[in-house]
Amino acid sequence: MRQFFTLRYWLTLAALVGLAVGVMVFTGGGGDDVDQVVDGLVAPERLQVDLITPVFGLQAPQGIEFADGRLLADIALLLDATRTMVVKAGTPGDVSCADLVTVGQCVVAADLLGDAVLRFSLVSATGAVNVKLPAVVEMLDGQKVLLANGWVVPRSFRVERLCDEETTSLPQFIDTYGETATATFDFDTQEMFRVTCPRTTATTTTVPASTVVEATIVIGDDPTASTVEPG
Repeated sequence: MRQFFTLRYWLTLAALVGLAVGVMVFTGGGGDDVDQVVDGLVAPERLQVDLITPVFGLQAPQGIEFADGRLLADIALLLDATRTMVVKAGTPGDVSCADLVTVGQCVVAADLLGDAVLRFSLVSATGAVNVKLPAVVEMLDGQKVLLANGWVVPRSFRVERLCDEETTSLPQFIDTYGETATATFDFDTQEMFRVTCPRTTATTTTVPASTVVEATIVIGDDPTASTVEPG
C-alpha cells in the first residue's frame, strides 16, 4: 500500500485529472447540446420530416405565441375532414405562415413518432397537389434526401429531373446545380418526386397541367411537436 503515498503517484494522478479537465473544456463539456462545428461553421440541424400537408383550419384561442422556441398554449390544425393535429403547449416549433385566417394558405411539416408529432413548422404555401421545396443537397440512405434548409424528406424511387440541360443521375444534378435548384413534394404520396434547375423552359409532367398546383414554400428556422387526433 506504500505506493499510494509516494510523490510520483500523486503527481501522476494530478496529471490525469488535469488532462481530463482539459479535454472537457476543449470539447465544450461533452454535453448533448454542444453544436457541431465544421471548419468554424455550425453544422445545420437536420429535421426528420415525416409529414407535409396543407392546413385548412386553425384553432388557437389564446393566439400563437412562442417562448424560447416553444408554444405557450395549445393549438389545433385541421388537416382534412377526419384529421386534426393538436400541438401542445411546450412543443418546439415555428410559424411563418403569413395568412393564418384564409383557408388553404398554410402548410405544416412535422416530425412524427407514430401519431405523435415531435416537431412542426407552419409555413406559407398554397396549392392542393404539390408544394415546391428548397433544393436537394445530399442523397441519404433509406430513400431520403437532405434539403438545403436542413429538412430530411422521403423521395420517390425515380426522381424526375426537369432541366434544359440533361443530367445522367440525381447525384450529378445535385453536384451541378446545388442550392440554385428546387424540389417538388407530392402531398398524396408524401415523397419528393421532382427536381427543377433554374431557368428551365421545358415542361414535363405525368398529369394534366390543369390539375397541378404548385406553391413556393417559405421555410421557417426550425420545425416541432404535437399529437395527431381524429377530428
